[in-house]
Amino acid sequence: MSENPQDDKPSTLATDFSVIKAHAGDYLEAVNEYIGEQRKAFEPEIRDLVHYCLEKGGKRIRPVLVYFSGYREGEPDPALVKLGTVIELVHTATLVHDDIIDDASVRHGRDSVMEKYGSSVAVLLGDALFSHALRLAAEFPTVEVCREVAASTRTVCTGEIHQSFRRGDEKMDLASYYRCIEMKTAELFRVACHLGAAIGGYSREFINASGAYGYHLGTAYQIFDDYADIFSTEERMGKTLNTDILKGKFTLPIILLLESLNSTEKEKFLEELNNSEEVPVDTIATLMRTHEIKGKVMDHFNQQIQRGSDVLNPFGDLPATLRLRELLSFVSAQIELLA
Repeated sequence: MSENPQDDKPSTLATDFSVIKAHAGDYLEAVNEYIGEQRKAFEPEIRDLVHYCLEKGGKRIRPVLVYFSGYREGEPDPALVKLGTVIELVHTATLVHDDIIDDASVRHGRDSVMEKYGSSVAVLLGDALFSHALRLAAEFPTVEVCREVAASTRTVCTGEIHQSFRRGDEKMDLASYYRCIEMKTAELFRVACHLGAAIGGYSREFINASGAYGYHLGTAYQIFDDYADIFSTEERMGKTLNTDILKGKFTLPIILLLESLNSTEKEKFLEELNNSEEVPVDTIATLMRTHEIKGKVMDHFNQQIQRGSDVLNPFGDLPATLRLRELLSFVSAQIELLA
């Protein structure tokens, strides 16, 4: 079941999360409580806005990555709870900013911050969340946390800028696509796993492997998100869809489709895409079926899942490894249900 009562309607993303919560339930409860406490650290003028941002956080996959990468038997380590909160604050800030860039009105099944408070407030609120995340990161006894979080935040922002520059670029290829999602999505997964393993006291070898795992899982997760933007519905996903195409973002399904079209088909499709005020949903759906794009996207997704699994093979005896493999299974189940 979902963490939030409003998410209890049928939802692809709610399926089988109980498997994860069986091992991370106490940790997620501690993270949610700690996140709630952070509202008090903000100035009174924006506390209600911060609460609005943080009260509905979806599945909190990134904090779970922190916990599972540093997993040990027993009560959750308070340091991992704090670290999970740092990563979630950064992630939430990126979502607030993403919705401005994408002009998205829905997030987690309700009005986005931009829709509710306006883009100017959303920009500044996202900045405030970033700043508070770095403040918490600086409180760790090791500078590695603050250094890694700051660097990852910069990388995520760079990824969004890079994607903005490639909007409407029909020459966007797979290499450019992967470079973009490496920065904007996979990086935060990587740092969550890297720092989780480090704070959990694991060896440098496992810390590096955990980071690599996070990179591949994050890449797969973004492929899932791009897949859902084309093939799912807003009711199921709880956020505005088709924003990528509308804003000229050429994601994996569209790139693979363009590669499958002959020159005449490609020219006709791009002309319709560029001259339509709304997304030509019917045309895209027909072309996707004709050229079997779903299966091709799934191949890319499964490749990343397999690579994430492979890097864990030398560490099969660690308690963290089993937990991380559970997340691979969970994410794989989500795209299979959409498919």
